[in-house]
Amino acid sequence: MVVFGGLLDLVIVVFLVLVFAEYCKYRAKADKPLRLVAGAGLLALLAAGSSLLAVAGAQVVSGLETLFSVIAWILLLVGVLWGVYTLYQK
Repeated sequence: MVVFGGLLDLVIVVFLVLVFAEYCKYRAKADKPLRLVAGAGLLALLAAGSSLLAVAGAQVVSGLETLFSVIAWILLLVGVLWGVYTLYQK
């Protein structure tokens, strides 16, 4: 289970960020960037689930895990930068 431990930690942190953003009422100010962050969390969760199948020996699933992880990181980066820009815009 150590194989997808890093991805699960990322998913937990992303979803905790979404919970605290809702609690602090930032969601009303930056709804679209937080949707990108939520999408990144779901893709990272999908990558963590597919990494478990990659341990079983499926080569195609291993490639999908990498693809999902890269897309999740890009969505997370765009969502966080857009959210920071939206929240601190004057």
